[in-house]
Amino acid sequence: MPEESALGVYLQKRLILSLILLCVLATLAVVLAFLRFPSLGNLVSPYDSTNNPVNIAFKFGTGARNELNTFNGTFTKDLIMDGTVTTRLILSQEELSQIQKRLSDIGFFSYPETFPSRGAVTPRSDYYIKVQNGSTVKEVTWYADSLLDPRTEHLQQLSSFLTNMIMEKLEYKLLPPANGGYC
Repeated sequence: MPEESALGVYLQKRLILSLILLCVLATLAVVLAFLRFPSLGNLVSPYDSTNNPVNIAFKFGTGARNELNTFNGTFTKDLIMDGTVTTRLILSQEELSQIQKRLSDIGFFSYPETFPSRGAVTPRSDYYIKVQNGSTVKEVTWYADSLLDPRTEHLQQLSSFLTNMIMEKLEYKLLPPANGGYC
């Protein structure tokens, strides 16, 4: 009889531990789903960008297929042969303020809408940024070979700043690697 009750206690403990492990795994699956599929997260906690000091849609890379979009709180990564993947990625108020300061420092709102390509590089990195600062909206397009105007150096520095900020985020690090390359 004591052996049967010891076995029963052992099985109960195993069952409880199994249930705890199952709950932990289910929670992890939900968190990963919210990171991979931002629309799921938006159903639970909608993203509101109206209080951001600045909002940007920043596209970069070959064909400008990577995009940080603070209007929606998302990042889309170009996976090349595997298409694209979008995840929820929200910048902090401090990060947005840093971006706003850099834009102000380079006089971004006085830039022309486009800096033409010289057509000298293939594949070429393309860049586009749409900035909303209060009621002011400005869009600028430039290319990796747009070196005819010294202001493009400031845009390249801004691009490096933004891409480094993105790549430091856990949400970015959890995305799959790109498959293939451009030629």
